[in-house]
Amino acid sequence: MVTSVTSTSSTSSTSSASSTSASSSTASAAAAKASIVNKLGTGSGIDTQSLAQSLVDAERAPKAQSINNNIDKNNKTVAGLSAVQYALSNLQTAFNDLKDVSDFASLTAVNSQPSAFTATASTSATPASHSVLVSALASPQRNTGTTAFASSTSAINGGLGMVLTLGGAAFSGGSTISVAAGSDTPSGIVDAINAAGNGLSAQLVNTGDAVSPYKVVVTGQSGTSNAFTISSNSPGINFNTVLQTAGNASLTIDGIPISRSTNSISDAITGVTLNLLSTTASSAKLDLNNDISAAKTRVTALVTAYNDAIGFLDAVTDPKSTLPTYGGTLVGNSSVSGIRSQIRAMVTGTSSTSSGTITALRDIGVEIDKTGKLTLANSTKLDLALMFNLSDTTKMLTGNKEQQASYDTSNAGLAGDASRNLTNMLSKTGTISVESANATTRISKYQDDLTALDDRMSRLLARYTKQFAAMDSFVGQTKSTQTGLTSTFAGMMATYTNK
Repeated sequence: MVTSVTSTSSTSSTSSASSTSASSSTASAAAAKASIVNKLGTGSGIDTQSLAQSLVDAERAPKAQSINNNIDKNNKTVAGLSAVQYALSNLQTAFNDLKDVSDFASLTAVNSQPSAFTATASTSATPASHSVLVSALASPQRNTGTTAFASSTSAINGGLGMVLTLGGAAFSGGSTISVAAGSDTPSGIVDAINAAGNGLSAQLVNTGDAVSPYKVVVTGQSGTSNAFTISSNSPGINFNTVLQTAGNASLTIDGIPISRSTNSISDAITGVTLNLLSTTASSAKLDLNNDISAAKTRVTALVTAYNDAIGFLDAVTDPKSTLPTYGGTLVGNSSVSGIRSQIRAMVTGTSSTSSGTITALRDIGVEIDKTGKLTLANSTKLDLALMFNLSDTTKMLTGNKEQQASYDTSNAGLAGDASRNLTNMLSKTGTISVESANATTRISKYQDDLTALDDRMSRLLARYTKQFAAMDSFVGQTKSTQTGLTSTFAGMMATYTNK
């Protein structure tokens, strides 16, 4: 908030201080005038500097008070408009949370056998019931060799290095992995396989054997298409023992057999990702239900945001408001009345895209009460609309739009249209920003007026000081002449009277 600039003269810039200074200066000037008459009569000296300052202060005080009053008024306007802008921003956020189709596309997945698989529904899923039977999990191939080693650093090919050749379903075109000379150890082979980046991973396993505990184990990716073979050009190591074969996940969804190479399946049920954990002895039931709690929370947040906005508008226009900073700052401001009417129309009007029986907020239980506040008068009505008439409810609020571009002016439902209107109201060319900028400009002008006033008063003080100094000099000369004449007359009288 912009604050008023105080003058460097002896008076304060606040209205109360200015009033006190004005009365004080006036009294001081009157006393000084009485003093000059008295002192001229008695022939004593005059404090011309104090007299000049008192006259200047008396002239400055009411003018400074008027300017500071204007600064204070415009500061209050800026504070009040900031409060209104804050409230409308919160209201826009509440509308934004209801303007996209995805805001109402929240589903919960209820699975009768959660130990067999998990299910996650996205916004593209639709409410439905499914049966899921998991017959087999996808598995990777895992190979080891017949040779075991006493140490992880045992030389295998005499330090000459080696080449590993890959084949099978995963490497039908062939592939090689080079093990550098000096690295032809169990650890070196593991590092070379892992660094190759061809989908295989290796690890060194300690079997616990007292003599030769270390074996290299190589694992491929899951799925039958990822089966592999691996051989070495060194007789010191082989990978001929298959510990586990590569296999596909096998499941039946709604009676349809499905096979996938991975246990994470996102293309079987639209909008649903299944993560298989174990097989099932019987079909599991998977229910995808609308999650009305999220949408209901957003509608309730809109009610709160609207009432908060109305509360701010009431506070800034109430002359009796005791709220600090912004209470009573926009009393009589006509723009506030217009803003109140606009946001009221946003929640009471009919949607531009409504269809069916859901055409406005009142059709889902949200209404204006007799005090002018928005209320969720019938939560059951909202529950029923979200559970059994979600399509019409969504269209009424969103116009079936998703992340509508800011330049798109087509109808966007009650929430989408309200959000766009609030964007215009809060823009740099909107009423709030324009009025705030104008008030700030006026504050700057009044601060310049204070500076100019101080400058004029400084020049006036200099003129008064010069004039009173000349007057004081003249009075001094007159008194000197008076003293001389008195002495002369006294001498003449003494001559004639011999006294």
